[in-house]
Amino acid sequence: MKKCPLCDSELKREERTTHYTYKDKTQEILQSGEYCVACGEGFLSSKDLKASQKQIADFKRGVDHLLTTDEVRAIRKKLKLTQEKASELFGGGVRAFHKYEIGENTQSRPLDILLKLMDSGKVSVDDLQMVG
Repeated sequence: MKKCPLCDSELKREERTTHYTYKDKTQEILQSGEYCVACGEGFLSSKDLKASQKQIADFKRGVDHLLTTDEVRAIRKKLKLTQEKASELFGGGVRAFHKYEIGENTQSRPLDILLKLMDSGKVSVDDLQMVG
């Protein structure tokens, strides 16, 4: 049984609702971790933080009016591009789209606009390849 380093009581593994604030907007997210049954303090591992990373990234993107991680993935797939090919076509590094889709990095506003234009059919992959 794990003990709380603050009060020496039992730690229990669970998911708790926590509030995350960004630019004066607040959203509840589920956060897994070890929580003290006595003092209520939470202890989060890097794995726990990574699990909530996508929720937080999508919340921030919503506030900033950008595509969510799932929307970026859906558009890429609709365009029949692998993550590697999308990264080559749009720039941003070899693993850029992987990072956009897991919430590790956020796409730029210009890339977001371009993806929305491509999703609507106003710009095609061929249009981009002619430019490059």
